[in-house]
Amino acid sequence: MTKALHCINTRLINRISSTKSKNYKKCQSNQKVKPTLKEGETLGILRREALNRALQTAKLLSVDFSKGLGQGCGIDLTMRFCALVVCLFLGLNTQDGWSHPLKSVFVTFPGDIIKNLTDTELAENYLEKFGYMNKLQRSGFQSMVSTSKALKRMQRQMGLEETGDLNQETLEFMKRPRCGVPDVANYKTFEGDLKWDHEDISYMILNYSPDMDSALIDDAFARAFKVWSDVTPLTFKRLFQGTADIMISFGKADHGDPYPFDGKDGLLAHAYPPGEGLQGDAHFDDDEFWTLGTGPVVKTRYGNADGANCHFPFMFEGKSYSTCTTEGRKDNLPWCATTADYSTDKKYGFCPSELLYTFGGNADGAECVFPFIFQGEEYDSCTTEGRSDGYRWCSTTSNFDKDLKYGFCPSRDTAVIGGNSEGESCHFPFVFLGKTYDSCTSEGRGDGKLWCATTDNYDDDKKWGLCPDQGYSLFLVAAHEFGHALGLEHSSIREALMFPMYSYVEDFSLHDDDIEGIQYLYGPKTGPKPTPPQPNPTTPSTNPNPETEAPEPRTTTTPVPIDPSKDACKLTSFDTITVIDRELHYFKDGHYWKKSDSRNVEIKGPYSISGTWPALPAIIDSAFEDLLTKKVYFFSGTQFWVYTGKTVLGPRRIEKLGLPSSIQKVEGAVQRGKGKVLLFSGEDFWRLDVKAQKIDRGYPKHTDVVFGGVPSDAHDVFLYKGHMYFCRDRFYWRMNSRRQVDRVGYVKYDLLKCSHP
Repeated sequence: MTKALHCINTRLINRISSTKSKNYKKCQSNQKVKPTLKEGETLGILRREALNRALQTAKLLSVDFSKGLGQGCGIDLTMRFCALVVCLFLGLNTQDGWSHPLKSVFVTFPGDIIKNLTDTELAENYLEKFGYMNKLQRSGFQSMVSTSKALKRMQRQMGLEETGDLNQETLEFMKRPRCGVPDVANYKTFEGDLKWDHEDISYMILNYSPDMDSALIDDAFARAFKVWSDVTPLTFKRLFQGTADIMISFGKADHGDPYPFDGKDGLLAHAYPPGEGLQGDAHFDDDEFWTLGTGPVVKTRYGNADGANCHFPFMFEGKSYSTCTTEGRKDNLPWCATTADYSTDKKYGFCPSELLYTFGGNADGAECVFPFIFQGEEYDSCTTEGRSDGYRWCSTTSNFDKDLKYGFCPSRDTAVIGGNSEGESCHFPFVFLGKTYDSCTSEGRGDGKLWCATTDNYDDDKKWGLCPDQGYSLFLVAAHEFGHALGLEHSSIREALMFPMYSYVEDFSLHDDDIEGIQYLYGPKTGPKPTPPQPNPTTPSTNPNPETEAPEPRTTTTPVPIDPSKDACKLTSFDTITVIDRELHYFKDGHYWKKSDSRNVEIKGPYSISGTWPALPAIIDSAFEDLLTKKVYFFSGTQFWVYTGKTVLGPRRIEKLGLPSSIQKVEGAVQRGKGKVLLFSGEDFWRLDVKAQKIDRGYPKHTDVVFGGVPSDAHDVFLYKGHMYFCRDRFYWRMNSRRQVDRVGYVKYDLLKCSHP
């Protein structure tokens, strides 16, 4: 449950303590509130009537909605948006007594993401996230690099004056939309260690954003790749099945890799450097509004304009239209002119609408059928029910429960962004606080953003979203991310494509810095000059947007569990992984599997832990093989065992090794030469002298300080082929001998060599 999003000015509350409500007390105690009145303005006493009116409005505008998550989640999540708080500030005129309100009613809508961070907190989070400093979370210790030094590094990277101070220009840069790849930190391998070992690079588009027609998205990606092929020997070929070097996808928030997106604005996209698994892939945040950088791009269908884009504004019967319209039609289908004046040219086409077609799904593009039945309920419009990803869908027959035919709804040109009605169209006119609006408005918002209601009365229905803006150029963002996928890191030159901050450039061309970087990796273009781009393939992707599965009805039936002892590839994680006798061993719930280095050798097992090592418990937290004696150490909870062949020593308390009694378990063990082992627990690690059976002096040390760039909550750490592996859930972070993260991937697919689903 979220907390109240805004509070009445603290000083005002302190002046009227007798009228405080419990909600305001809670908000005041938990939120950092910046003064809402400008310095020098007189603060008045908030009258009881005004406070009561504000509280009544907050109650009126509260929202409570629940929805079940779709397939793949296994749980239902109920979200309750907190009561909307309306803050009414009244100033006191020192000569005339009560004055008119200094500011109009300020409304924060349910669904807004409000981060009440101080400037210092925002800066520290930014510097840590993008690699300028290592901050020890939850430890209370000072960061390894001082904030001032980190700020100087960031200012140098961004081309700002290197003051080391958190000035306004630096803060503004931190708030700009940008790429999600760190600027420095632990991805040094971008400098040339990671590059593709072949010049014919393949790519695959896994899904599409509803913001743009799929043909426009295909073209944007093709042009983005051409940016790099024009100056290098590289060629790019699109695949429609199998696995490509660069897998491209749209996703929201937690989208299947270790780096979730953050909602609209902020992080736009990220990509991984060349390699296997996740490496080379590019992900785009579908909470952004994707365009060509100059507002909605509406590609028409049918009509007589051969698929031309809408021309906005256009004239029809003496009136100017800046969006698609249903005027002049009896079937309620939205249309637009593709020239400036329909009356003169008579060129038109139909705009994206679920009444015309769907995309993805399993209905081959058929239009929605309304109403339709889903889980016994009737739906008159597209819905997100039954899905966990927020994408709008519909049935293409009257009964989904019977026919299981569905498709995803395209976004109309007037579709709102964010809010609680994403994908729905603005409804004009609409009523807000008793007043009628015929266009988008910024009333009720403190950030100046335009919004609209998606029903005729916001006061009754509370349905809303932000109005479409210029959006982000998918072409420019993709060209930047594909630079990462080819091995480039960020540039400190503002005019360069690889500069981390987004800015729209109408007549784009690669900067010399970008060209020098990519040609350092792959060499210059050879052969004849580039030819004009050819039309893109029209073969549809076999991977519909956004997923291949249909919306799944919620059910109370518990699925039959899979026996984890039969197939290691069915497991989502392991208790621990270690190398014993040159083979990787995977431990889980009393069983273990073995895998040799060879890709062609199948996984061996499962074997019973108690059958091989009778003294051990079912759960093993960590293990390692001493390189000198070949003894195998096993850790479980606060105890450890040492096996020499069939002979066992233990169990013994881990305090016997010199570890503090506060340690509840050892979560990782890494050999460091002969006779030394690093033992990991929580955010710290110790170095064990195996022969002396004691911890070396100078320990513990903090994992974030020595091994920056890996998760501080890794549940398993081990050494394999000279690399350290830090595992969390399904993923691993691989660190080379220079303490640089050179790969992030999946344990099952990259280490166990399980086949992809």
